[in-house]
Amino acid sequence: MQQDYVFAADQLTVPIDWAPAGKGQRFGNYLIDIAAFYLGCIGAGILVGIGLSMSGNVHLLNGLEGPFSTLVGMLLLSLYYFVLEATTGRTIGKLFTRTRVIMADGSRITTRAALIRSLCRLIPFEAFSFLGDPESGLHDRLSKTRVVRIDRDR
Repeated sequence: MQQDYVFAADQLTVPIDWAPAGKGQRFGNYLIDIAAFYLGCIGAGILVGIGLSMSGNVHLLNGLEGPFSTLVGMLLLSLYYFVLEATTGRTIGKLFTRTRVIMADGSRITTRAALIRSLCRLIPFEAFSFLGDPESGLHDRLSKTRVVRIDRDR
């Protein structure tokens, strides 16, 4: 698909041929993003634990057990995807695999589409939606986006 793409920073029109990301790249994105998310949570948890123990408020950690912690984790994961995709079109996983999320028409991802993608990831078994069509998962179809390979210079 050949299109013109206008970069807001320099207002240059550049034709781009977007190739869809492969199944391996998409799976790599998932694994790297989950690892980055959990490492970030572990680091934040250590800092919170140290801060609470130094202030003598260790009892506050008891409130982070059970369903509440699951809800917080789900919201944080959605926030991770939303902030990174809405601002850059790329997550940490997409940086490593040299992929980017764009709108189906080839334009930059919108904030609304990034929010829809992020919330769709909370749907149980959504990750299995790639088994039918490896180029388009449920969060791609509902948000009208796609993940494409990019060159090093983009």
